[in-house]
Amino acid sequence: MGRPAPAPSTELNFELYFVTEVLGLRSLHYGYWDEPRTSERIDLEEMKGAQARFTERLLEHVPPAAKSVLDVGAGIGDNARALARRGHHVTALSPDRNHESYFAALDAPNVTFERTCFEAFESTERFDLVLFSESHRYFDRRFGLRRAHELLRPGGHLLVSGMFRYEDEGAFPTGFDVTDLPYLRMAAECDFRPIGIVDITPNVLPTIEMIDRGIVEILEPTLRFAQTWAETRSPWKTKLFRMLLSREDRELTRVLKKLRRKTDPARFRERFRYATLLLEALPGA
Repeated sequence: MGRPAPAPSTELNFELYFVTEVLGLRSLHYGYWDEPRTSERIDLEEMKGAQARFTERLLEHVPPAAKSVLDVGAGIGDNARALARRGHHVTALSPDRNHESYFAALDAPNVTFERTCFEAFESTERFDLVLFSESHRYFDRRFGLRRAHELLRPGGHLLVSGMFRYEDEGAFPTGFDVTDLPYLRMAAECDFRPIGIVDITPNVLPTIEMIDRGIVEILEPTLRFAQTWAETRSPWKTKLFRMLLSREDRELTRVLKKLRRKTDPARFRERFRYATLLLEALPGA
């Protein structure tokens, strides 16, 4: 076991609640569409199907010989469940106690959950596959690559699927090829060789568009209504509440602002590439 995990962030808790309790989804990762779609034609049931399809497409990259998998940043366990159903033995990591509750209810003997961050995880086991599914940006990238290499058996693989961007958050040039991602150059420096590189930005973009629509059409109007209703019914209680919980109010405002920026479709198209990378661990120098 690793050292005690850090407390989960307010931002992660809020996003989990919004996705699972407000939108009613049972997965935290992006959806995948084989054909381009527009958010106006997507409902929640279709989104659930797209999220299941994302897991299917992701698992297509898992090498057939990989039996043991370290799922880093396992979320609420949909990838781990799917891997276990295919006969893989999964060690799932997440520092979030809310995620832990989902694994506690999981009937999957091939899945072991540890509530710890990747930085604190310790194990003598060497895995056939390390999986970073939308988790490689939650810790230092070079550390993540080096630690993954240490935890892999010789010839093992690292499967990374998630958003990539420039350090300065600048826009990608027109016609950018994901084989030129800085992350891949860093991976080579950490003794990884690319086996497969797939740009799936257009396939996941409807997720951003739908979440953005949910914020604009559901979340923000609901919060404005609650605020107006409270101020109308009891102005003095509202002022007292804000005064006593001013710190929490500022934190919620910060999280909402960051979430809104994160789900801006125009910004996503310009500054992010979503790719799936399968990397083979080479012998270290």
